Amino acid sequence: MPNLVHLLEANGVRVFSLPSDCLDADAFSTTRSGTPFIFLNTRKSGERGRFDAAHELGHLVMHSEHRIPHGVEAEQEAQQFASSFLMPRSGILAQKLNGATIERILSAKRKWGVAAMALTYRLNDLGLISEWSYRTTAKQLSQMGFRRSEPGSHMVRESSQLLAKVFEALRSQGFSPAEVAEAINVFPEELNEYVFGLIPLAIDGGGELTLRERPSLHLVKG
Repeated sequence: MPNLVHLLEANGVRVFSLPSDCLDADAFSTTRSGTPFIFLNTRKSGERGRFDAAHELGHLVMHSEHRIPHGVEAEQEAQQFASSFLMPRSGILAQKLNGATIERILSAKRKWGVAAMALTYRLNDLGLISEWSYRTTAKQLSQMGFRRSEPGSHMVRESSQLLAKVFEALRSQGFSPAEVAEAINVFPEELNEYVFGLIPLAIDGGGELTLRERPSLHLVKG
């Protein structure tokens, strides 16, 4: 099961966290000056975070500058993309999940790193469970709390390899996160919001030295 955040970053996508005042959204993606960005709700479970990342990748791949996404159709396309990307047909068929029970679904979802509901939908989409079984299973999973979360999950949220390296390099040069925030003209709290859940970062506002008293710090913006 590949780390999806690492995969996105390796292919030029910049991944950040949605700030706390935007948590009504699951995720958001956009392209600026040719650079793709994905903002994730890092307060969600690891399984749902992976699916949201794949969903936004779908938007970037299929709904680029040449085709601006609109409405339900675009969301359904991105949802189908994420489902197929995370749970490829050949792999699912190899698991012999025909007529899978709830217990089998809850076990198999760990292999794919997805939510129980997402795997149930994929099984129905591939014709491995009937429409009636899908609806019945989805209702039972909902009653068990799987509609909005993943009860009992121990899956750790995926983190950013790129951001961790950037902050580690800056730290080795003596720059604190608070000074980095000053360099890019945001409050330290804002910087913390945009990397929350992606790297272990503690904003340190203490100390008397500022960026103006240290070697110049150049960060790529945009």
